[in-house]
Amino acid sequence: MEQPKIDIQRRLDELLEAEPEKVTVRGRRYRIGWLHNGTTRKFSHIMLKKNEDPWKKNTKACACILLNRKSGLLTWFLLWSWYWIYWRWLYYIKNIEQVEIAKVLDCVKKKIQSEPLMIATILATGMMDTLMTIARHEAGPAEPDGVQLTI
Repeated sequence: MEQPKIDIQRRLDELLEAEPEKVTVRGRRYRIGWLHNGTTRKFSHIMLKKNEDPWKKNTKACACILLNRKSGLLTWFLLWSWYWIYWRWLYYIKNIEQVEIAKVLDCVKKKIQSEPLMIATILATGMMDTLMTIARHEAGPAEPDGVQLTI
């Protein structure tokens, strides 16, 4: 096992510090930060639509991600007002390449806050009062290797 190179260490530091990642699409640089709930919801809605051209679906998802901003209210406003114009502009006028869309999707997959959601769900589940709990004397003796006998 060897020490990772400095560029890999920098990438890990960016992820841990939650710094926005920079990606270039059609000559313009975008900063992709953490996705807001509205952006994640819109992205999921786009990807679950049936019978749609995959190229168009990917362009819609890319437009949704590029409209994500630091402010949640601004993101909501942009998704509500400009999304339908922006994806058409990227798809029909700019004719965005799938390689550029893949770069955007590669950056954004690290910006979904799934780990805190999973931890919160686990903690909330453990605090429910509907869980079946029993006392140690009710459980009975355990086997030497830690496995309990079932009758």
